[in-house]
Amino acid sequence: MWIVRNRNGHLYFLYFLLICAAPIYGSTQALAQTTDSSSQQTQEVQSVSGTSPSSAQASANKQEPSAPQVICGPAHLGRCLKDIALDQAGIWTSPLRLQSRDELWLVPFAGATAVAIHYDPRARQELGIDKNRIDASNTISAFGSTYATIGAGSTVYLIGRLTHNDHLSETGRLGTESVIDATLVAEALKLATNRERPDEGNGTGGFWPHGTRSFSDSFPSGHAIGSWALARVIAAEYPNKPTQIGVYAFATAISVSRVTSLKHFPSDALVGSVLGYLIGGYVVRHHAGQDFESGLSFVPTVNVSTHTFGASVELQPGQLDLAKVARLAKRITGK
Repeated sequence: MWIVRNRNGHLYFLYFLLICAAPIYGSTQALAQTTDSSSQQTQEVQSVSGTSPSSAQASANKQEPSAPQVICGPAHLGRCLKDIALDQAGIWTSPLRLQSRDELWLVPFAGATAVAIHYDPRARQELGIDKNRIDASNTISAFGSTYATIGAGSTVYLIGRLTHNDHLSETGRLGTESVIDATLVAEALKLATNRERPDEGNGTGGFWPHGTRSFSDSFPSGHAIGSWALARVIAAEYPNKPTQIGVYAFATAISVSRVTSLKHFPSDALVGSVLGYLIGGYVVRHHAGQDFESGLSFVPTVNVSTHTFGASVELQPGQLDLAKVARLAKRITGK
């Protein structure tokens, strides 16, 4: 028994090394991964036409410098909670913002889900019971648990902070945030669907089979949604083929193992995987590059005494990093 536990301990350690190595390896493949020292941006206020230099100076003194942007982290946990709350609001209201072009993926996804639910009982029967397969699948799926994925994201964040690699720490921060968002969505859907697992009831995966007298949590797969959310963030932050293939292969293995271990039906894993991918993409688009410095600043200005407003645009060629601009554009557009 001790040998088995010791072996699993080495597997968990190897898992964390692989997750951390994926973005670290990716950082050596891109030109925009070197860390830059933070430079303080100065604020220039344009004087209003018709005013004397002394009045312009007085109005400039009345303007207070903009406060630095607070980013989620151990020193700003309140900001983390606010980001997650805003994420949840955006995720749950996202169906209201669907457009006609979304039918290209939404209709096939809905059809595939319906077909998968219909054939779930047959898939369960064809898998049968194989203790060796189930044990191996449980070992693999353990790496996709909420604790493991949050731990992996936190580890990447910590390594980034210790090595002063802002991009790596951002990847860990966004990865952890996406897993938390995905877990909250999964738990809400589990409560709403109350679906039996393959090893419960008659094995057909009924929804609300006994009304409110019992509760089951099969739909969707929490392991799949968390793993795909984390994989999506890492793949977006480090858009090179080796990293993307590695993290998506990891997420796929977790999703498949939840089915082969008889913990979930194929439709549970399918829906969890797609939702995790979408949630990871949402977090990247809305939070990537919060501490981004490109050498270009745009600062709005307001003069209350003269009831005027304007803007100050400052370009610092010495700090302009086109590689960073290109990297941020890739992360946002997903191209």
